[in-house]
Amino acid sequence: MPDLETIHLFRHFLMAGPLIGAMCALLSVYVVLRRMALISEGVSHAGFGGMGVAILLSYYFVSLDNPYWQVIITGVFCLLTSLLIGWVSRRKRVSEDSAIGIFLAASVALGAILIAYRARLPAKIGADGRMISKIPPSIESLLFGQFTQVLRDDVILLTAVAVIVFGIIFALYHQFLYTTLDEEMARINGVNTRLVNTLLLIMISLVICICVRMVGFLMITALMIIPGATANMLSRRFSGVLIAALLIGTLGTSLATWAVMFRPIGIYPPGPVVVLTLFLFFALVWAFRHFIRPKASPPADAAAPVDPQAHPPGAFGHAHSH
Repeated sequence: MPDLETIHLFRHFLMAGPLIGAMCALLSVYVVLRRMALISEGVSHAGFGGMGVAILLSYYFVSLDNPYWQVIITGVFCLLTSLLIGWVSRRKRVSEDSAIGIFLAASVALGAILIAYRARLPAKIGADGRMISKIPPSIESLLFGQFTQVLRDDVILLTAVAVIVFGIIFALYHQFLYTTLDEEMARINGVNTRLVNTLLLIMISLVICICVRMVGFLMITALMIIPGATANMLSRRFSGVLIAALLIGTLGTSLATWAVMFRPIGIYPPGPVVVLTLFLFFALVWAFRHFIRPKASPPADAAAPVDPQAHPPGAFGHAHSH
């Protein structure tokens, strides 16, 4: 059992885990039900290229060498990549999944080259003789996460983003629900589906940009898919899927963050431990549904869950489609 000194040393790490799990789990429901897994993977891998740009810029502009600017630069890069994917796929010469795959590979390659180039640059020494350029993170730490290096500022940033994401989702709960169930019908009934889709993509990009430094670019996609896919096997009601996903994501990341404080597991990267813990939840639920209690009704992403109280008549009258 870890002692109080160890717990105090990793207190920020222990607080960050549940926050990341809850945010990713909430968005994973929409990612799974709207079949956006490939898009979320494309955004996360595009972030690797954005992080490479941020790391290189921080060498030439020391004021940019902090987590906040890294998030902003990575987010802008992800947004530009998403717009390019949309623009290329709309030309009808390249399909959307092909465009995502192309830009995904190019972004990873660009990030790897920029990070390798930054690592070869000489250290910058200030007038007082102190080194003013930080040692860049390794490619391995970016791919698999630096969860154990979470600082107080990271927790504050995660908390602020969590408040924004949960606030938007629950403030526009009916609009997000109706768009998820039937986007065309939602548009006919006056829901601004373009705004809903834009907000969802922005939130996915924001959460990925915030969390990837801690969880890793290869691991964050799993956090954006597994909780929602697991919860989708447990309930056909949209509210039930949301609650189950939140419980699975928060509990899974909390268990994993505590587990890495123990000697046998602590020698491994935290990101993969988090993902495998969530995968264990998925495997247990799948086995339960497949062998013990098969689900009589089709899954929620095949026949969208219906919650009679979730979208009462007239709940969309104030939204206008463009």
